[in-house]
Amino acid sequence: MQKLLDDIELDIQELKCLMQGITADPESKLRIVAKRSIQQMHMRLDELQKILESSETRIEEQKRTTVVISEPLKEIKPELVEAEEPEAVAIVSSSSPILADQIKTAKDLRRSISLNDSFRFAREIFGGNTARMNDVIHQLGDAPSLDKAMELFFSTVHPDERNEAVADFIELLKKYFS
Repeated sequence: MQKLLDDIELDIQELKCLMQGITADPESKLRIVAKRSIQQMHMRLDELQKILESSETRIEEQKRTTVVISEPLKEIKPELVEAEEPEAVAIVSSSSPILADQIKTAKDLRRSISLNDSFRFAREIFGGNTARMNDVIHQLGDAPSLDKAMELFFSTVHPDERNEAVADFIELLKKYFS
């Protein structure tokens, strides 16, 4: 297809040059060459259109052979899949199509904090004291609710609420307890 596109591009450039010559000399014999060039370009454009239509047909066929399952399955049953195109099967969970919503949150608050955030929180919220941060995170993870965790966080750490790291830490707590 790329060769066909390149040929069409060359035809257009050739036609531009021919039209400039015809404009300069309206009685020129270049009219015959220009007509031939236009016919050749028509043939190439028709060929390109056929390629596009055949690819659209293949896409439509793939859509028709796609199997959508409303409930997640442990395994795909062979009778649901045509033998020629097993890759055309799409499994969609009915609860949420977004993968991030299906991922379970960490069972330990400490594990839900990335390494970069851990260093950042230790530096900006806990004054560089990693041991204290780990102790507070452990206590927050054991809290029964977000409200209790927030109360504990503010009473033990006394953070500067204008600090962006504090806002990010609070967002992390909200996600953990949701």
